[in-house]
This record gives sequence, C-alpha cells and structure tokens, in this order.
Amino acid sequence: MFGFRVSGFGKKGIGSIGRIDRICLIALIVPLPVRTLAAPSADEVHLAALARHDQMDGAVARGLAYLVQKQDPSGHFSKDMPNVHTALSCMALMSAGQIPGRSRYGENLRKGIMYLVDASKSGKGYFGREGNARMYGHGICTLALCEAYGMMQDEGENRLVKEAIERAVKIILASQSKHKGPHHGGWRYEPRPGDADLSVTAWQVLALRAAQNCRLRVPAHAVTDAMNYVRRTYHAGSKGFTYQAGSSSASAAMRSAGTVCMLALGSTHEGKDAEMLNGSAAFLLTAKPGTGRYFYYQSYYLATAANMMGKRQRSFLLPKMEKALLNLQMPSGEFRKHTGAHGGVYSTAFGVICLSVRYQYLPIYQE
Repeated sequence: MFGFRVSGFGKKGIGSIGRIDRICLIALIVPLPVRTLAAPSADEVHLAALARHDQMDGAVARGLAYLVQKQDPSGHFSKDMPNVHTALSCMALMSAGQIPGRSRYGENLRKGIMYLVDASKSGKGYFGREGNARMYGHGICTLALCEAYGMMQDEGENRLVKEAIERAVKIILASQSKHKGPHHGGWRYEPRPGDADLSVTAWQVLALRAAQNCRLRVPAHAVTDAMNYVRRTYHAGSKGFTYQAGSSSASAAMRSAGTVCMLALGSTHEGKDAEMLNGSAAFLLTAKPGTGRYFYYQSYYLATAANMMGKRQRSFLLPKMEKALLNLQMPSGEFRKHTGAHGGVYSTAFGVICLSVRYQYLPIYQE
C-alpha cells in the first residue's frame, strides 16, 4: 500500500481515522467482547451495526455487480460519457469499501482510475469535453481521483494519479471567477473565469477539499474566495442557499449543496455561518427524498448534507432515502432512471453512493 492518509480540511476536521484504516478495521471486525466495567463506545456500536448484513448491504452488492458488468476492458464504464460515468462508478466502488488488490472488485476500481489517468493525459488535464459534462464532469472526475490517491498498490500508479490530480486542480483554480462582485470565487460551466453558480461550484469545492486531504497544495485565498461565494448565495428570506447570488429560490438540491460546501470548506457552527447552516439544513428534517427535479444529483447532496450535519438529520433523512432508492432498484441491480440526466450506469452509481453514505468509508461522508 502506498500509504495511509488522514482526512481533514480547514478548521473542521472531517475525520480522525484515515479512510483505508477505517475500511481495514471494519473488514476485520469480530463480535465485540463483553465489557464488565463500561458500556461499548459509540464507535464500537457503529462498527458492530455495520458488521450485520442487512437489506441495504444487499442492494449495494447488487448495484456494484451491475456496474462491473458494464465496464469495458479499457477501464471505462460507459461509452456515452466515459469520463464522468467512470468517475461516478469508481466512487461507488470506493464508497462500498473496494480497494485495489484487496477486495472483490479492486481490479475494476484500479482499471477505472487508470482510465481516468489516461484521459487526463489525452485531455491535457480537462475531463469535461464529453456530452454536456463541462466543469460538472471535471469536478466529479477530480474528486474521484483524489479519493483513490494512496489506494493503488503500485507506487508508480499512485504517482500518475497524483500528477492527474495536479493537472485537474490547476484547471479548477484557473477557472475560479476573479470578477469583483457577486460571482467572485465561484465557478460556472466552462473552464474559464466568469460568472458562477452554486451547482457547478459545489463539485469544484469538493474536489479542492479532497485535494487538500491528499496533502496537495490549494492556495488559501482560493478556499476563502470559494467560502465567501457560497455565503453570498444564501438568501435570508428563504433561509437557504440558492442557485446564484442574488436569487431567492432555495431548492432542496441547492440548500443541501450549500450546506455541504460550507462544512467541507471548514465552516463551524458559530456566528453568521451557524445561522446559514441551520437555516438551510432545517429542511432536512422535513424533506421528502423520493421526489426532485434532478433526483440522483439531489439525493447525493441530501445524503451528504444530512450525514455531515449530524445524528439528528442523518436518523431522519437516510432511512427515507434508502426506502426511495430500494423502490427504484431492479433485480439486475440497476437503479431506474428518475428525473433528470441518465439511467443505467449513472443512476446506479449515484444510487450505490447514496446507500453507502452510512459506511463513511470516504472522507466526504464523515461527519
């Protein structure tokens, strides 16, 4: 193994145990010994619960089996949008605990990640030249590479992953809006500085946070500018984050995406930030996760926001989301298309990622 890494970003640490340490611990878990002097710790209770196979584990297993059947020998998971769908599939594999050389689908993950490395070279670092991916796709691919960095068994492959991340991060930083005004610090569809929206910005924020988890350099001013942009998308009247600064419409997707961005960038539950976080995240206690204009995209941010906010939001929302997702899964393991975007690999990868949030294998899913 190339090396363990401990997750963390800014002021708010995302976790005290490295992802791979956590995976190994859960993979090796045995029934807990009887304690005579003290009750089991919260971590022991959580690990014991994860060790019990349940309906959700079966759904994740079926989803993974469907995804690997779709993988091409070259490593990609879809001819339609090979970069983005491969990145999402790799994140689904990682979110369910797959590791190259150490798990059932480890080789599928390795081939998918190395496909993205090759795509980085041929695309001069940019992943968005397919379909309508643009900076959305670029952020997703960068995030997947960051989550895989350090996992590869071969040291040379890890170096190649690092180089691909560095190329991708360079493009993200160059594309951050430099304009003075409401869009400053955010990102838009194309890889050039201009106006901005929260939907595109969220993926770049997660990619940069993940790059810092990899101990790669991200300028402090880029993080500060991104944080201030996200703050400007908050609308006090609607008590939520919105699509663009100045907008008053706070959708479920943007409320949750803004919440995730703030927490990922290091915001604490203090002062004005606490007002924004608590205001925007309040809907997590009333949300209906079976609906939505862009169902799987929205579900990703709903699940992540609920998990990062804490036990109360997690306990309310995740069971409802799991029920909605189980109703969409077919016997083949595929998750049916809902609203927006694609079915097949796209919907199944997102479905698995959402169901795997509770495992907290990836730093992004840790409270």
